[in-house]
Amino acid sequence: MNDARRSKIILITGASSGIGKRTALALATQGHVIIMHGRNPRKTREARDWVVDRTGNHNVHARVADLSLMSEVVRFSDDIAATFDHLDVLVNNAGGQFGSVRETTAEGHEKTFAINTLAPFLLTNLLLPLLERSPSARIVTVASESYRQGGRPILDDIELERNYSMPRAYGFSKLYVWWLMRQFDARLKAAGIRNVTVNTVEPGSAVTGLQRESLRKTPWMLPLLILWLPFVRTARHGARTSVLMAADPSVEGVSGEFWGNMRRKRINAKWLSEEGERRIWEYCERVCAPYLGDAAVLVGQGEGGVPA
Repeated sequence: MNDARRSKIILITGASSGIGKRTALALATQGHVIIMHGRNPRKTREARDWVVDRTGNHNVHARVADLSLMSEVVRFSDDIAATFDHLDVLVNNAGGQFGSVRETTAEGHEKTFAINTLAPFLLTNLLLPLLERSPSARIVTVASESYRQGGRPILDDIELERNYSMPRAYGFSKLYVWWLMRQFDARLKAAGIRNVTVNTVEPGSAVTGLQRESLRKTPWMLPLLILWLPFVRTARHGARTSVLMAADPSVEGVSGEFWGNMRRKRINAKWLSEEGERRIWEYCERVCAPYLGDAAVLVGQGEGGVPA
């Protein structure tokens, strides 16, 4: 892994606004090839043009997909594989936060879990062959300090059919995606795949499109957000750790860690669970089985547990 300073091909999901857009801007400024994903075609094209105009980097591409649908994740990954012969960095940045009433996707999954947990699991598995073709690939997944807000995980009701609340759904989704990335790291190492690193980051409290969506459906949160505004930073500030972990030579080879505010985070051991990680992985593997096909390099490789 001695090629950290070369131009990289970097895919950023959820890059049409907020932290993802600022991540794309910073990495395009460094001269990398950027693939900006968004859900809305117009917004995604406008975000791509905004990045090109500000950086002069014309190697910026717009791609559209609704990542709440696993069928769309497959189509999206197929599109990437048909266009690029390898991938150096995958930034799983796309996320969602919804209202006080549980909603499901057309495929029957709770929306928060589908976007924040299932989609990164499936997309990372599907793009692993492209990442393995890089001499030094990185998977960077955006979680949140909110992983603590759900309380004790409810592993017999993973999609919260009986126990839904908006804070719980969001908190659990960010805890579970972090657990999945710990599993990816362990399973890559167990499989002898040394040229792909996996890290999780949290952006801190930042102004993003996430608040707009949740406020539209839960307007009672507005007074709380107003009180919190003095502590909220810009999307540009929130993107810094994603940018660091995606391309900075100083973290070359670092894997299996949780970073925030540009440094390693110390995690209370009560949030770590080998059993929880195994059960979430197995649940996502089972749910995504119809979509994984032969590209699922790490599925079925054993428990791959990591020490708490």
